[in-house]
Amino acid sequence: MKGLIDVLLVFFLSLMLAVSCVSGFGTVMSSLAVFSVCALVLSFRVRLVRIFAAAAFLALSVFYHPAALMLAPVAYCFADSNDRRDLMLLLPSVFVVFTDPLVYAVSALIMTGVSWLLCIRRKNNDELEERLRVTRDTGVENSLVLAERNRRLIEQQDSEVKLATLKERNRIAREIHDNVGHTLSRSVLQLGAIMAITKNDEQLSSLLTPLRESLDSAMDNIRVSVHDLRDNSIDMQLSVREILKPLEDRYKIDLQYDISDNIAADIKLCFLAVIKESVSNTLRHSSADSITVIISEQPNFAKLVVSDNGREINPGDGSGMGLSNMQERVRQLGGNINMTRENGFRIYITVPKNVQKGADR
Repeated sequence: MKGLIDVLLVFFLSLMLAVSCVSGFGTVMSSLAVFSVCALVLSFRVRLVRIFAAAAFLALSVFYHPAALMLAPVAYCFADSNDRRDLMLLLPSVFVVFTDPLVYAVSALIMTGVSWLLCIRRKNNDELEERLRVTRDTGVENSLVLAERNRRLIEQQDSEVKLATLKERNRIAREIHDNVGHTLSRSVLQLGAIMAITKNDEQLSSLLTPLRESLDSAMDNIRVSVHDLRDNSIDMQLSVREILKPLEDRYKIDLQYDISDNIAADIKLCFLAVIKESVSNTLRHSSADSITVIISEQPNFAKLVVSDNGREINPGDGSGMGLSNMQERVRQLGGNINMTRENGFRIYITVPKNVQKGADR
């Protein structure tokens, strides 16, 4: 209990004053009664209780005058109330104090004033501590909010940098494919034509053969480099989020993404195409209000599940162009696709991770 030490100190000093005035059994009993009054006021912070306590102390002081000398601890407990008017309840007891010898009465009143000042000081300290605690908590909260904003800003910047890097890789791969790749292809074809014309010239053929091998090797290296750049230029998680973002206002979106970035580009492109077509079918043919997309991988295969909770408004026979394209894409990668229409439309796809990269286009 706050201020307990101050109350005990004031009570002890008041008890010494009362004992020095009149010592005996009555003083001991009155001190216990005053202690009970103080405990009652501090335990039950109700105005009715304070009125009863003030009346009890006044009665005790009237019947046993030395008890009035212990006004200080009672005044401290009453001053602890938020209503300063409660001190007026002790005013009759102040007049009773003057029935004791003047020296003791003045000492009791001085101790009462000091106890009141102690209570005010303690309450001011409590208010300052509370303000300090609120300020500290607010500062910690603001620091956490600022740290979270900084984290999101850094993530956004990293995402923008990554996206710009992927776009640049894609541009470089396209430039290599369209310019250098086509130039080398023409050179290989032209060299092949020259070798066909001069096939009877053994000396010239011996010079052209290493050149043909070098061009073929360069073409293979460029093809591998273009595929590597293309594989790394597709951020599937970001692409999936961009596909689903326009639907967030209308549907409850549940995206579960747990797949590494080194998945073959053909699988990424296949999954993105399936997600686009599935979302499009949900928009056109379903009354769903939630869409779930699960992308995960196992040691040997990658998995895609797209489902909604709707009922088909315009059901088809399953032979639409979009569904046929999805099935064809998955078959080209050696995967399996399963579609169900129970409790909503659901597409389940598994594709082996060791997909052979498609021919350069």
